[in-house]
Amino acid sequence: MKKIMIAVDDSLHSKNAVRYAARISVWVKNMSYVLFHVQPMLSQYLEGEARTDSKSRNQLNQLKAKNIEASLRLLEQYKSQMVQTGIEESEIQIVTQPRSLGIAKDIIEYALKGKYDALVLGRRGVSGLIEYYMGSVSSNIVQNSKDTPIWVVGSNVTPAKILVPIDGSEYSLRAIDHLAYIVSDHSDISLTFLHVQPELKDFCRIDFETKEADAFEDLIIKGNQNCIDNFYALALKKLKEFGIKEDRIEIKTVTRLLSIGSPIVDEVKTGNFDTVVMGRSGINKSFFTGSVTNYVLNNISNAAIWIIP
Repeated sequence: MKKIMIAVDDSLHSKNAVRYAARISVWVKNMSYVLFHVQPMLSQYLEGEARTDSKSRNQLNQLKAKNIEASLRLLEQYKSQMVQTGIEESEIQIVTQPRSLGIAKDIIEYALKGKYDALVLGRRGVSGLIEYYMGSVSSNIVQNSKDTPIWVVGSNVTPAKILVPIDGSEYSLRAIDHLAYIVSDHSDISLTFLHVQPELKDFCRIDFETKEADAFEDLIIKGNQNCIDNFYALALKKLKEFGIKEDRIEIKTVTRLLSIGSPIVDEVKTGNFDTVVMGRSGINKSFFTGSVTNYVLNNISNAAIWIIP
């Protein structure tokens, strides 16, 4: 059984995340969901007073009860929406808890302890930059969750076309492994692998003479091609193990423009991809470590980005 955790609040962005997670059930077999909400922070002053003052203690208990009631009401609304899409009620659990370590840390800790296959978050895009639901919460989760795959959902996304940027690294293979596991045995699914051809500056910041640079560039291209050929063989084998046939996979190679992330964003937009699956890091620990992942997040607001550790 695949376990999906959806962290929510009462925003439109969380509604989009819930819709996406529900819609992906068309692809995914044997999946269960947990809707998770962190309650608002209680007044530290009131908590201090409640230790010695009965009136303050009663007020604190009333506030706790109201927070729990409001949280459960919100979670039940999301659960009802998911049931209306055809998901069995028994496959959806709701969990609410008081804020303890901080919203982002509470979410990360719960996802880690529950060993969830994915954590789904909503987000919103503002002026080309990403502001996540509850301010910087999702941003903190993306940067600090090192063990749980994160699905960051923008706008009202319906999963249909999947793009997998790859660079031949172990991290790209992990991304494919995660994707294959999630959509296993869905024979109609179509995937596109996108490889961005690296350049010398992706591996070395030293300025070389033109002739030397050209020679090194040729070596990098040849080495990269060997790496990618071996990678494709491993990736296709992995997908086949999960019931995904080779004829459902398209492979594209493009030349980078200003950055590694730029061709990925262009491909998402021109190809109308709604889901992008990426490894957190890359072959030189920089391709997808933050710069590329953040670039994609900052420039795509109408797709879901899966970030796989």
